[in-house]
Amino acid sequence: MPAAAITVLIIAVTVSAATQAPHENEAATATPGIVLARGYPAGLSASPTTADLLSALANTIRNAPTDHQTGRYTYHHLRRWILDTTGTPAPRPNTPAVFAVEIHRWEATDGSGLGIYTEPPPAYDLAGAEPDYLSTDGQFAGAPTTRTAYRAGNLSSPIVAPLAIDPTALARQLAFAPLPDGPQSTLRAIDELYTAHYVSRPTRAAVLQVLAGVDSLSYQPDVTDRLGRHGIGVSLDADNVAGNLRFSLVFDPDTGQLLASSQLLVSPHRYLSVKQAAQGRDVRQSLPAGLFTYYTLFVDQGRRADLT
Repeated sequence: MPAAAITVLIIAVTVSAATQAPHENEAATATPGIVLARGYPAGLSASPTTADLLSALANTIRNAPTDHQTGRYTYHHLRRWILDTTGTPAPRPNTPAVFAVEIHRWEATDGSGLGIYTEPPPAYDLAGAEPDYLSTDGQFAGAPTTRTAYRAGNLSSPIVAPLAIDPTALARQLAFAPLPDGPQSTLRAIDELYTAHYVSRPTRAAVLQVLAGVDSLSYQPDVTDRLGRHGIGVSLDADNVAGNLRFSLVFDPDTGQLLASSQLLVSPHRYLSVKQAAQGRDVRQSLPAGLFTYYTLFVDQGRRADLT
């Protein structure tokens, strides 16, 4: 995928197990204020709502080790998979493929910094869109790498620091889309927030409070991402140009940090299709439900004193 397209994808953003059907809420008993392994904060009623669970979680998250880091640059390590078409011209024109990129990015408050983008060739087997796909370091080893130095003024996000710690004020910062298409725009904005900024514990708590006010959101108490990290998931289904999608976020239940963000087809894709033999001739078959059209792993985030 061209570097320019990758840059657009970084700016325009949305666990495999996070995309399973929403779990029924279960009663939980434990010491008040302790987050249970299944992802249910203690001290709640036997049938807490998603809003109850997220609000309780916001009050229990702790500082992460990275909250104590200092330095000029925010640092992000991401892995991202996009299901799209090769378009034209291309060696295999208009063919569905998964475009993967590993991103290491350092950014100062003035927008200067460095981006390192590692992009394997398009994957026509679509393995990176499968719900049980796991990520390893070897998947990006030896792939072409681009280094881009950014000058001051190259701010990468429509969300401008300082980040609010009040849920109402943060909701206004997240409402940057000129034409929001529904509650899913909030989930995409949270993806953008974590893509572009280091999110401190007070803002992480505000993020959970903002999500507590999102309609139609389901809560999954124990999900894993493509690195095998356990977290709590939230998701909602919404219509999209590609089809009906399940937008999902996965958070660390201890620190509230975002681990993964995804969009899963829950209906066949509306415009991506592959050739299949049927009754002695080739026909176009829409890509089926159950594939990820978008998946981002937030591998690491923090602050760095220099570009290393």
